[in-house]
Amino acid sequence: MRRALTVLFTALALVCAATVLSDAPIAIGQLRGAGAAIMEVSEVRPGMRGYGLTVFRGTQPERFEVEVIDVLHDFRPDQDLILVRTIHPILEEAPTVGGMSGSPIYLEDRLVGAYAYGWPYGRQPVAGVTPIRSMLAEIDRPVRPDSFPGAVPMPATSGARPARRPELRGARPYLGTEPRGALAALEEQSRRLAIPRTAGTSGASMIPASTPLLVGGLEPSVVAMLSEHLAPFGLDVLQAGGGGARAATTSGPPARFVDGGGLAVTLARGDIASNVVGTVTHVQGDRLVAFGHPMLEAGETGLPTAVARVLHILASFQRSFKIAEPVAPVGALVQDRQATIVVDQQLQPAMIPVRLRLTGVPDAQRSEWNFEVASHRALTPLLVFTSITNAVKSVAADHADVMFDATSRVWIDGRGAPVEVHDTGFAATGPASSSALQQLRGFDLVELAFVNPFVVTRPTRIEIELAMRFAHETAEIVDASVASTEVDPGERVNVRVVLRRYGMPEEVRMVPVDVPESAAGQSISVMVQPGSEVELERPEPRTLDHAIDAVRERYPRTSLVVSTRLPGSRGLRMAGHVVRSLPGSALDALQQAGDSDRARAFVTHRRAEVPMDVVLSGGARVELSVRRVARAAD
Repeated sequence: MRRALTVLFTALALVCAATVLSDAPIAIGQLRGAGAAIMEVSEVRPGMRGYGLTVFRGTQPERFEVEVIDVLHDFRPDQDLILVRTIHPILEEAPTVGGMSGSPIYLEDRLVGAYAYGWPYGRQPVAGVTPIRSMLAEIDRPVRPDSFPGAVPMPATSGARPARRPELRGARPYLGTEPRGALAALEEQSRRLAIPRTAGTSGASMIPASTPLLVGGLEPSVVAMLSEHLAPFGLDVLQAGGGGARAATTSGPPARFVDGGGLAVTLARGDIASNVVGTVTHVQGDRLVAFGHPMLEAGETGLPTAVARVLHILASFQRSFKIAEPVAPVGALVQDRQATIVVDQQLQPAMIPVRLRLTGVPDAQRSEWNFEVASHRALTPLLVFTSITNAVKSVAADHADVMFDATSRVWIDGRGAPVEVHDTGFAATGPASSSALQQLRGFDLVELAFVNPFVVTRPTRIEIELAMRFAHETAEIVDASVASTEVDPGERVNVRVVLRRYGMPEEVRMVPVDVPESAAGQSISVMVQPGSEVELERPEPRTLDHAIDAVRERYPRTSLVVSTRLPGSRGLRMAGHVVRSLPGSALDALQQAGDSDRARAFVTHRRAEVPMDVVLSGGARVELSVRRVARAAD
């Protein structure tokens, strides 16, 4: 009898424990591992009930209930979508939560998919679930052998998979022969994707559950700038993030991912913090799937990842989201695909140290910023650019005229010394003028390191020194003229250039221009431009060094350049060199003998450079008519 009572009390204790655990955070030991049972979409029926796992606070996943509404077939190419109603006090207040993307959904204790889609402004807690089969199809996708330069196995581990450089699908190689600026690669990717995610704000379209990009250490206007450029990728930029360094030392979170646990994709850390937040769907060996939708849909990316700690879920009629921060760096995002992102926990990606130094601002509270940014063709220049803008605004938000001298140094893998370029500029709307700062040639060097067509390399360090002074040292080119527009072949003509310096009377510069003998009987154009607007006829680079030289050897914004267009003199730009002043027969022969895509004819220009002590703008043109025969001397 005593033994029977013991068995009975033991059984009752187990039942009570199970009841308590059903409403408590799920313990790590209860989470499903690689052997989790899978439910196929074909088995899903309306009315089925199950549950999901996500983190509402801290690092431990908790349970929420779900009920199947139905299956939406062919929602995306070769991908169905399961519609479910979520049941939880928090989800009643916040029907669609950014950062819950990837939360695993179980029916009959089998994993069926990931919480991934929702309707903006939806009043009901209804979500779209990406089938787990679509996600697991990507987990073993091989990566190309030259991806992610600089990545190494995690400490005390082995077997990291190699991968390719983090360039964007469909992006053209950059040769450095034309200025592009900080945002060119990102805008190129945005046009390629043309994702209408922001069009869903009317509430009529189902879109991915907003993926929050939580930033810390940034000014509100810089957050708005980031949001503008990243909105086409479905990222909601929110000023609600931090670096997580203090949390990592105090809370002692698990240094590994678990199903339903928080996941952060780190774009920047240090004095500037930037993390994309989502949820792990399923861990399978060294890899895991998450999100249930793409992040940037950029294929192989090599972005660093970390275990995330959730501080709070902010409920909002516009967009609810998790406030979270990274607490334990683990692994790298290796696949960014239609149905999922894939993380390799055994790969430690390379990040790029950035040092920014700011001088010339009286009584500045701070002069130096140090942080690391993810290694990515489109994101790295954007992150560095916004960080520069943020630093300038934080110490000198004055809406005043400012001059700046910028020295950019970029270390490129495989080269010993850094590549250095110097730029001078002016901002009329204050020190943090984005239009002026994004044209720094250091950004062209960064892009060259990522996607030049010659060698696989990457930027390994970036330093920018920005010296500012509150002044208005500019001049506008307002007019150009000559004594007579009818000239002799071989004559030297003085071009009268009128400049209007800020706050000063107009001044005149006389620039001599030689009229070539070959222009007899023709019309020629004389263009007066700031140096930064002159398009040089350069050879197509054959090496990375040639491409770097194309970035360094440009006219500065402080040079007045007078270009004489010679229609009777044509040249040919080819790989490695430029041939000028060719007769028509020779030009045709060279074009036919060479690669027509790479050998390009151009009209020759003869140029004169006049260095100035001001930043130039504006421009002027003079048309000259050249006599067939020079007039006889008096």
